[in-house]
Order: sequence, then C-alpha cells, then structure tokens
Amino acid sequence: MAAILLKASKRGTLRRIPTGLSPTGVKGPKNPKVNKVCFSQAPDLNGAALQLVETHIDWASQLGAHPVQIRGKKRLPDSHSSKFPEFLAPPKDGYVHVFTPVEKVDCSPEECAPAMRQVIRNVLERRKEGALLFRGLPLATAEDFSRALVNLGLKLTNYEGGIGVRQRLAEAVDTASDDPPEFCIEPHNEMAYTPHFPEKVMFFCLDPPSPGAGGETVIADVREILPRLDKDVVDKFEKLGVMYWHHLPSHTPGAYLSWQKSLQTEDRAAVEKHMRANNTSWKWEDDNLSWWITLPSMLTYRGEKLWFCAIHGNNASYFKAHPLWFDKDIPDHHFPFTTYYGDGTDIEAEVLQHIRDVHWQVSMGFQLQKGDFLVLNNMYCQHARLGFTGKRKLAIALAMQDQDYPEDY
Repeated sequence: MAAILLKASKRGTLRRIPTGLSPTGVKGPKNPKVNKVCFSQAPDLNGAALQLVETHIDWASQLGAHPVQIRGKKRLPDSHSSKFPEFLAPPKDGYVHVFTPVEKVDCSPEECAPAMRQVIRNVLERRKEGALLFRGLPLATAEDFSRALVNLGLKLTNYEGGIGVRQRLAEAVDTASDDPPEFCIEPHNEMAYTPHFPEKVMFFCLDPPSPGAGGETVIADVREILPRLDKDVVDKFEKLGVMYWHHLPSHTPGAYLSWQKSLQTEDRAAVEKHMRANNTSWKWEDDNLSWWITLPSMLTYRGEKLWFCAIHGNNASYFKAHPLWFDKDIPDHHFPFTTYYGDGTDIEAEVLQHIRDVHWQVSMGFQLQKGDFLVLNNMYCQHARLGFTGKRKLAIALAMQDQDYPEDY
C-alpha cells in the first residue's frame, strides 16, 4: 500500500468533567489473606446492608489443574515465537482483587449496586488497581447485569465505532465477542484505536467454559509493558504515532462488519458527522467506507505515561490466524482493519512479533465462573480471550471517565 499522509490528531492526558470525587491515591495491600477484614457495605433499597469482603483465590492451583499451553497454540497469532511463554500464567496475588458477600444474599441487582460502587471507588479509583472481580452475587442474566450496571453511578457508553462483532443483549450490555470460539483474541485496551475509548470495561459471565475446555479470560498489566519494549521501537512509535485503517463495506454478507453495524446508523451523513467529531479521515467507494486516524502510541493517565495502543491486535497479521480470514489472498488494507506507522508506512514483521511477545509475557489468565462480574480499568489492564470448545458466553459494558484526577494537573 502506498504511504498515506495525514496530520496526526492530538491525544494525551485525559480530561473529563469533574464530579466532586477526590481520589486519595492510597495504595492497598498487595497480598490479601482469606477473608481479610476489608469490608465494603452500603444500604440496599430496603435499608439492609450488603457486605462484601476481599477474598483470596488460589489462582495458581486452579490453573495448575488444567495448564494452558500458549506457545505454538493454533489460532493464536504469531504464537510460535521462542519468546512466547510456554504456558499461560495465573493471576498474581492481589491481581485480580476478588470481593464476595460475607453471607448468602438474596437481593435485587439494584440493591447490590451501592456496595459494589464503594468497592470500585476504593480499589480502582483510589488505589489505582487494574482489575476487580465480584463473585457470588445474586446475578445470573444479562438483564441482571444491566440492572446492576445502571445503578453503579458510572458514565455508561455504547460501542459506537467499535470493530468487534457484538450483539445487544440488554440496556448498555452487549455480547463480549461473537468471533469463532476456536480463535484467540489478543491482549488489547478496549477501543484504543479511537479517541473515545472507555475508562472502565465490565464483563459478566453468562455461561462459563468447562474445566479444561479453554476460554480463559486473559488480563495484562499495562504498566509492565512499556519497560519491556525495545527502546528503538518505542521511540519510533512515539515519533510517528500509529495509523489505524478500517475497511467497512455496506451490509455485505460474510465475515466483514458493515459500517452500519459498527457505527450504529444507516445514515451516511451521520457517519460523516461522527468522523468529523473524532478528527477522523474517511472515503466512500460506492457505498463502502474506509476510515483512518493517526493516534499516539502512549498517553499520560493519572500522572503516568502508559503504552496505550492497538498496534498488533489491529494489524492485518491478526487475520492470518483467524478461521474466517486466514486463507484470504487480499491486500492488507482490504482486511477489516490494519495498522501502519503514523506516516503510512508498513510496520515490520519483527516489530509486530516483539510487541506480541512482550504482551503475552505479562499476561495472566483464568476461567470465569457463572455470575462473575469483572471490572477492569481500561487504562491499566488489557484483556484477551483464549479459544475454547463447548459453551462460553460473556456480556460486556463500557463506561467513560467521569472525573478529573488531581495528578494530571
């Protein structure tokens, strides 16, 4: 593809409308014990109190019962690298933080929300942690998930402009991914290829995978990525930025995601308004849409520079392992999406491999249980999915940053 030249958009420190919340920045203990005295309680709608306690989970033993080999794994892009970990690592102690009810509870999703919100504020916002799991709450369906979500006081948003294949399940809730089950989704920050990415990503387990059947939910601490990347690679992307290219036909049957589905409209004028509002370039070819944007590879969040981009997971090489695309002989810019350096030149295969190696070196994973409610800070924690057999279904919801942080001034 010929070089595509356009002026890079500016994206750096996040700014949002203040809400009056004032994070303390207090760091919590890293190694919680079983039933540690760390309660969060809030009155439910009937005046009772739901109590949540931080609980230790022996992730290593659970994963050890069914070790997951990822080096050389089929349908995992570029996994034959000698620098890939041989096996998926379990979560570290204190990452993920797990909160469970003190006793068996029988309350509505709305009644669960106040105590959950207190935990989210304490763990993700005040203590600057990346991942939080609620387990054992009386939530079972997508509607339960939605009813709890809309009462958490978060700034929920939709998936407009997203490139994943998803279906709406309930208010503010979609399927997490409708990709073929055998495919492995790489570690990524949600919607990092747009300037309107969410701050929080929430998953809910509707149908868990069977033990040993795969489908592990993978997380990666973003703060461990930048120090491991080659300095020359980082410097080049910091200088040029990343160009994200998307090719979206109109209601085309087959594996493509249409622009109508991605942008949630049938109106071309609405598409163009969205593109202008997000400093995005686009072109129409008949009724087919291509759009592209150049964004920084890093951003500053809460006073810290983070590697925040989708260089590998949005590159056309992603499709070389995808069961719907691996045998397609088409140019890179005719795949649903790909990436370039910010000046429009190709990213070298060895650079993509290095970035993938580092991401999997810091990745951890586990199988969710039915009713698990996982909350991630999208700035600090990436997520992924390993392929599976049998059943597995997750729901997802997104929330924008709804406060300013003092350390960003």
